[in-house]
Amino acid sequence: MNRPLPLTLLLLVTGGLVLGLCVVNPNHFTTVDSGYYLQSATNLLNGQGYVIRGNGQPVWNGIFPIGYSVLIALSSFLTNISVLWASKLVNVLAVSLSAIAWLYRIGTTRTLWLLSVWWLGGFLKILASTWSETVFLVVLAEWVWCLFRFLPEPTRWHTARLVLVSCALFLLRYVGGYVVIITLLLAGLNWLNRQRLERTIRLSFGQGTLVWLLICSLATLTGFRAYFYLNNQLSGSPFGGERFLATEPAPVLAHLFGQSLLNELLLIRHFTPNQPTGLTWFGAGIQAFLFVGMSIRWRRHTPIQESAPPLSALSRLFILTGITYLVVLFALRTVSPFSGPNLRLMAPATFCLLSATLLWVSTSHYLRRLVRPVWIGLLLCSWLQLLPQADMSRKLNRILPFGEERPSPASTPDSSPGQLRD
Repeated sequence: MNRPLPLTLLLLVTGGLVLGLCVVNPNHFTTVDSGYYLQSATNLLNGQGYVIRGNGQPVWNGIFPIGYSVLIALSSFLTNISVLWASKLVNVLAVSLSAIAWLYRIGTTRTLWLLSVWWLGGFLKILASTWSETVFLVVLAEWVWCLFRFLPEPTRWHTARLVLVSCALFLLRYVGGYVVIITLLLAGLNWLNRQRLERTIRLSFGQGTLVWLLICSLATLTGFRAYFYLNNQLSGSPFGGERFLATEPAPVLAHLFGQSLLNELLLIRHFTPNQPTGLTWFGAGIQAFLFVGMSIRWRRHTPIQESAPPLSALSRLFILTGITYLVVLFALRTVSPFSGPNLRLMAPATFCLLSATLLWVSTSHYLRRLVRPVWIGLLLCSWLQLLPQADMSRKLNRILPFGEERPSPASTPDSSPGQLRD
């Protein structure tokens, strides 16, 4: 049953919370990368194109794909607000439109559970920040839904929609191109043992799925290649700069990956390099207490154990998408020394795995009743993730002056990042 009122109220509260966080935070939840997005959006509004300042003159912004800056510029143009606040509006609207779409797909109750992931402290921080990750995660969830609809019924419309959403992911973050690996993987497994794949995913594939998966993959790769060609023509580099360099030795990388995975298990408070760990240990203690309480409640409710539903096909596709992203991210980190993997970079994997879990919980009345108090407690405690945030005003002022309504294109330093950012 669709009851839009509870979801509407939750979205209004979420929007108000994001606005309050951005007002209180001294940097308005922006980072150095945010400056590049905002400056590119400003230049688009001024009719100068998708450019930033480099070597004293406007140059094509190949560092980040064009998608997020275009959305900011469009939002600023339509509302006549500064690009900074337009970026916050883009993020909130993305989550809101996603909520409306899922409302009509799975109903109010399950949508509330699915969207509650955005109330975790880490994801609230992403939602409040001027980063492309919020829109990327929303579109990634949409991509999983499109794949879910495509596999049993590979029509031309479903194929075209999957290709378009795949390209949208790439235009938000270059790493979004990894979804082609999933479609090619499914095509290969479909060819090797279709019956076993269907049993694993719990979804019957339609006639011609293999052919349409290959068509979808090739069409998407063609779009990626066209954008990289455009980058190369306008900036002299297909990736917006040198990205593939020597990285740390294998033991150091293994430690880094293990630390990143551990951080993602800590939903209340992450470990941050060179920062005090008191709140992290406090949050870990609370999380352990909540999980122990959850385990005790589970063992005491035998009917819930007996009636627990299996993972649905949609949840399984979310898990496949999240794990594949994790493998691709770690593989890229071995050949490109980008920072992290940190909260931003790990978010898609965590988002997909949590979404799969919440979809599973939401299918059973007994599970919802069992998990609800623990999940609410975890959500509220996870707001420790928001405090404190380092003041980066001096760094940011080199990129955009917050005192002006819109940042000047001339305010960006002449620099070309040599690491994979988006």
